[in-house]
Amino acid sequence: MREIPERIRELYSLKHLTIFEQDIRILSHALFELESLESLTIQVADLEEIPADIAKLTHLKNLRISCGCYDRPAPDFKVIPKAELAFRHLPPEIGELQQLEYLDVQYSGIHTLPPELQNLKNLRSLDIVNGFIESAPDFIYKMTWLDRFLIEDKPFHLCNHGDD
Repeated sequence: MREIPERIRELYSLKHLTIFEQDIRILSHALFELESLESLTIQVADLEEIPADIAKLTHLKNLRISCGCYDRPAPDFKVIPKAELAFRHLPPEIGELQQLEYLDVQYSGIHTLPPELQNLKNLRSLDIVNGFIESAPDFIYKMTWLDRFLIEDKPFHLCNHGDD
């Protein structure tokens, strides 16, 4: 699958969605019409961006984004190096997700975090693992409601189905 079907919008009461498809690079605008969505996991090889439309998911509590995920790697495949990933930033509109409690970004080209994150008063856990952020931005220290904040650069591991 190379794109999320437009018909996904018909699942208007869907609460939890996991996208695990290495060939998806663009998130369909129809995805952001799922206003009942509470949990969204995106596991792809690379992602062009998280669109500003993310702000439409007003009930979203859990957002997990992982690049470097391959659901059916070819025998000679190579993981895209972090420096070559298209996914390089979180949009400022992420700060409009007032219900968001958990944000987890794994293996990305992200260098900075948008200051709008400090608008997320319900955010409890913020994990940025295997990106290019070297230290916590100053605004993070103002987010005293966070229970967990992790910036970590650890060895890459292949995302899998969980079969092994």
